[in-house]
Amino acid sequence: MAASALDSLRQPEYTGENRCMACTAVNGVLAVAVAGVVGAGSTAAGASPSVAAGAGGVFLALAAASIWLRGYLVPGTPELTKRYMPEWLLAWFGKAPDDASGLDGGTDATDPGDVTVDPERVLLDVGAVEPCEDVDDLCLSEAFADAWQAEMDAIDDISVDDALATFGFEDDDYELSRYDDAVLLNRGPHRIGQWPSEAALVADVAGARALADRHSDWATMDPVAKGRVLNGLRVFLETCPDGSAAEFREDTVESCCSSYDVVTVECTGSGERLFEQRVDDIPPA
Repeated sequence: MAASALDSLRQPEYTGENRCMACTAVNGVLAVAVAGVVGAGSTAAGASPSVAAGAGGVFLALAAASIWLRGYLVPGTPELTKRYMPEWLLAWFGKAPDDASGLDGGTDATDPGDVTVDPERVLLDVGAVEPCEDVDDLCLSEAFADAWQAEMDAIDDISVDDALATFGFEDDDYELSRYDDAVLLNRGPHRIGQWPSEAALVADVAGARALADRHSDWATMDPVAKGRVLNGLRVFLETCPDGSAAEFREDTVESCCSSYDVVTVECTGSGERLFEQRVDDIPPA
């Protein structure tokens, strides 16, 4: 009976693996502060120190139970956190929005340093994209689209060696891992790259092979620069590795602690996401 009563109070969407530690920390601090106010108020009302301490302790115990069962004490905390808590503070708790797609910087192997590259310029120079015929935008050139699709069709099973060859890494202490739909390239404890799906990684590997035939300096290009070019190239993909159409969409990404709008490119057949970028990160036209 007691167990079922507790279960009725639980909110799985905000506890366990879904717990927002930023919410928990903020509510914990508030609980301690309010418990102190309750104790001080009891003392001011004439209660003995032991009674005042007991009142504060009872409140703190009830508050802790609420945070444990529900994930928060103050009503509306998750929505308030999504709306008002800054990303630098969320990052302390490992909850900052993560838009990584392709190769990351931050380790000796992929230190971005002063790497600058204009993906659009690179793709134009090698004829991978060209002005569209019917709209004021860029589109894949027919020749490159065919070459890219042929490279994707030739990939049966993606491997860590494919990823390493794509960026010119030669060490053997890398590994690919999966987390939900995402594919991660790790080197020891460091994350070197992240793709929103296996289809996105296949597109990058195939895209790199197609670009290598057209870009004379591709083999010696900095790995981070390659990653940025490939990430930009993926936006233009019209046919996914599974043969279904790639569709441009707008979506809202939500977690326990944050909510933000993104533009995406997704495969209509499998639902795999090829590309994702926050709307507020897109430079104005």
